Amino acid sequence: MFKKKLLPKDKVFTVDEVLVKTESFCAYRERCPKEVRARIAELGIRGTEAEQIYRSLEEDGYVNETRFALAYAGGKFRMNHWGKVRIRIELRMRHIDHSIIEEALDSIDEETYLETLEQLVVKKKEHYKADEHPNMKAAAALIRSGFEPNLVFEMVKENPF
Repeated sequence: MFKKKLLPKDKVFTVDEVLVKTESFCAYRERCPKEVRARIAELGIRGTEAEQIYRSLEEDGYVNETRFALAYAGGKFRMNHWGKVRIRIELRMRHIDHSIIEEALDSIDEETYLETLEQLVVKKKEHYKADEHPNMKAAAALIRSGFEPNLVFEMVKENPF
């Protein structure tokens, strides 16, 4: 895929250089605080200077945990067809605050969520129709995608071939 730009090992960046590099890093796409802090450390800044850079990025609007979580949840649902369970797990792994995770999940329209799940059930059942247990396989695939098991089983029962 993409090659990660390697930073010169012997290069020492100033605080101002790191700030400019991380501003560019954050402007490219939404980043979670964990990614931004890791990038600052990767550039060789730690301790109070790193915290000052992070606070500056936050104050200037380059880093916003809520904005990241809303964009992440919406994008993963729309583009990757992930369910709320998986999105919650992924946001937790990025150390996003619990209340922000819930806000991001609540931002997914419930009607659209159920319609998408129903379409995916039909698609998965069609995909597994030649197998011995198409309903079980379809349900398992959707649960792995992060949809709630009770919703999946209900939809699988409601949508016969």
